[in-house]
Amino acid sequence: MGMKRGPDGVPMHAPEPPRPTDAAPAAAIGPGTAGEIDTMPNTVPVERADWNVPMDAGDGHTRVHRPGGSAPSSGAVEEAAGGSMADPPAGWLVIVDGPGKGRAVALGLHHNPIGRDETNRVALDHGDETISRHRHLIVTYDPEGRRFYVTPGDGTNLCYVNDQPVLASMPLEPCAQIRTGRTTLRFVPLCGPDFSWDTAGGVSTVGGDA
Repeated sequence: MGMKRGPDGVPMHAPEPPRPTDAAPAAAIGPGTAGEIDTMPNTVPVERADWNVPMDAGDGHTRVHRPGGSAPSSGAVEEAAGGSMADPPAGWLVIVDGPGKGRAVALGLHHNPIGRDETNRVALDHGDETISRHRHLIVTYDPEGRRFYVTPGDGTNLCYVNDQPVLASMPLEPCAQIRTGRTTLRFVPLCGPDFSWDTAGGVSTVGGDA
C-alpha cells in the first residue's frame, strides 16, 4: 500500500502516539504471584509502612496493628484489662425470679454494695425499679473468717433472706434466697471453708489455711 499524500502531493505522516505523563497510575498489579506489586517509573509503590491494619483481638474488640511492629500478646491484653487476679470472684448472685431471670453477677472480696446504678460494685439494672440506685444492700465476704454476710444498705425497701427481713448485718449461708422488690436472687459461694484466694500471691488454696 502506498504512502498517503495530501492534495499538494506531499506525504502525510501519522501523528506520534501520546507520551506517558506524571499522572500515570501509581502502580499496577502484575500477572505474577498474588500480592506482587509492579511499580512504574517515577511512581510511588502502593505499599506503605504506616498503614493501620485492623486486627481482631479475639475478645470481640478490634485493635490496630501497625506493620513492622508486633501484635499484642494475650498477656498484654490481660494486663490492659487489669490482670486475671485484679478482682477474683468470691461467689455469685443468680437471679432466679423477676426481671433479668437467669442472669448472674459476681461478688468480689470484702464489701459488695449492690444497686441499680453501674457505679455500684454489683449492678442489678435488669428493669426492677424497686431496687435503689445506690447501695440497696451490701454482701460482704470476710477472707479471714471465710464467711459471707448481708447488710441492709441505704434503700427504703426491705430485703429478705429466706423470708426473714434483713434489719442488721447477718450471716449469709450457701444457697440462701435473697428477695428484694420483684427480684429473687440465689447466693452461690465460691470462697468458704474449703476454698480461698491468697490475694497477696495470686494463688488459690483448697482445703487448707490461706
